[in-house]
Amino acid sequence: MFECIHPLCGHENMLMGMILDPEWVADMAETYAKLTVELQKILFEAEGYPDGIWYYEDMGYKGSPFMSPQMYCDLIQPSHIYTINYAKSHDLPVIMHSCGFVEPLLPHMIDAGIDCLQVIEIKAGMDLLKLHKLYGDRISFMGGIDVRTLYTNDRAVIDKELETKIPVVKQGFNYMVHSDHSIPCTVNYDTYCYFLKKALELGTYEN
Repeated sequence: MFECIHPLCGHENMLMGMILDPEWVADMAETYAKLTVELQKILFEAEGYPDGIWYYEDMGYKGSPFMSPQMYCDLIQPSHIYTINYAKSHDLPVIMHSCGFVEPLLPHMIDAGIDCLQVIEIKAGMDLLKLHKLYGDRISFMGGIDVRTLYTNDRAVIDKELETKIPVVKQGFNYMVHSDHSIPCTVNYDTYCYFLKKALELGTYEN
């Protein structure tokens, strides 16, 4: 819902609206939530149900969410609950993507029904190990591997990043290996292959 609104009215206008005209923002969120569900009904009736649903909501920037937790609960969460409840009514798990620092919002995103958080952006202030400790018994995680370590194309640097995280987060059987942002063309193909191979070795469970 958040990602639907700001292209319509402008990011700054939306954020100011949360303060000055919250009913307007809530109405847009509700409208997009209902539209999303109605379009999903049409799609699923024609093509069948997917294995799950992926929602993208970039609700944070470096060091902070774009809104307070209370604003999220008042204005955005009801629409998240609406869309996620529809998914759950068809036994579809929900992954929610958000770049930026969304840790203060995460308990309320969990209450809204998400099953997995992606992408856990390190340079924005997110901490995979902390989140796994706090919420690993409630949701899964995808991401949280600092893509900047891949920029180096240095296997020792990549090893350190993976070795400090994967053995810990795999203990909950609820982690999927993923970088915390897009892989740029400065990362060599051999480096990326090594990253995947090393991550899978560390993530493999012993018999």
